[in-house]
Parts: sequence; structure tokens; C-alpha cells
Amino acid sequence: MLNSKFKFPKFKYFLNNNQGSAAIEFIFIAPIMIATYFGLAEVSLLISADRDVSHATSVAADLSTQIETLGPNDIEDIFNATLAVMSVTDRQAGRLTIDVISYEKDTSGTLSEIGYAKLGSGLSTKYVPPGTISNALLNATSGLVITRIEYKYETPTGLGYYVKSPTLSETFMLKPRKSATIPFSTASISCNLVTGGANGPRANC
Repeated sequence: MLNSKFKFPKFKYFLNNNQGSAAIEFIFIAPIMIATYFGLAEVSLLISADRDVSHATSVAADLSTQIETLGPNDIEDIFNATLAVMSVTDRQAGRLTIDVISYEKDTSGTLSEIGYAKLGSGLSTKYVPPGTISNALLNATSGLVITRIEYKYETPTGLGYYVKSPTLSETFMLKPRKSATIPFSTASISCNLVTGGANGPRANC
């Protein structure tokens, strides 16, 4: 029979010892913190890319409306400026599509396309202004230039758990600056992407 006075001092010590509790708590919290960190990193990169798409589209529209007639050389310069604003690599540029379309409307309200240019394989259909578009924006005395960008975003290697591969797009409409309308010297201008150069991806129209 055990002596009733016998004690277990070491067992009582371990029960009352709370050293290391912070480490145990960290084990449970760390995965959540790490997952949140990478999630925020992915979302911030996506937001930055979306802002670049919006900025580049506005730049393409602004440059397109400053010329009275757009030719292949003008379109090439505009597309190259747009690629520079996007700061894309050769690989990224292959997932990027840019197009510019110019419209005019006669006194009877008939809409006519007077020029189109495109770089890339996306944007399979042309943008047509809706019938409800304001006359202040498109009318018989003032045409309309529309620029669009479609970018198939790809999350950097090592990420991609939260953000997969969304397609980012933006559309800008601007009125001509120096003329009533902006016709193209060639009705349809097709441009190819040139990669591998020291200055990054370029358009060849």
C-alpha cells in the first residue's frame, strides 16, 4: 500500500508549467498567416496588372485621336507605346491583344467603320457602339475612336493558389482631337508581334 504522504512533485510541475504555449499557438496560427500573405500578394499583383491594362488602353486611345489619318506606321508606333506602358515580357505579350477602331455617323444616323487595326489573337469580334450611345459622343459632325486591350493574366510561378488566370480587359472611347473623324489610310491594318529583341516585344504593322 502506498504511503498517503507520497507526493509527485515533478508531475505537478509539468501540469503547472506553461512555457512553450506561445510556440504551440504559433503552430496553429502560422498556416493561416502564411496563406493570407500569399493570397494578398497574388491579389495585389492582379490589381497592379489590371491598372496597367487600364492605363495602357487610355494611352492607346489618347495617341490614336491626335492624328488626322492613321496609317500602318502610326498604328505601329501606338501599339509599341502601349506595349511599353504595359511593360510586358515576350511571353506576356503573347497573351495580349490590342485593337483600334474608328467610326463615323452620317446625317441619317448610319454608322460606318472607317478604320481598324489589331495586334494579337484575342478580341475575336469588333466593338460596335450601342444604338443608345449619346449623340454628344458620336454624331454626324464628330466621329469616335475606340481602343481595347485584352490581357490573359497569368500568376507568377510559385503562386496561383488563389488567383488563377483571369482575362483582364478595358475599353476606351475618345473623340478625335484635330479632325471630325479619323479614317485609316488602309481600311484594315494587321500587326504581328516581334519578340526576342533587346528592346522587348514590338509590333510590326
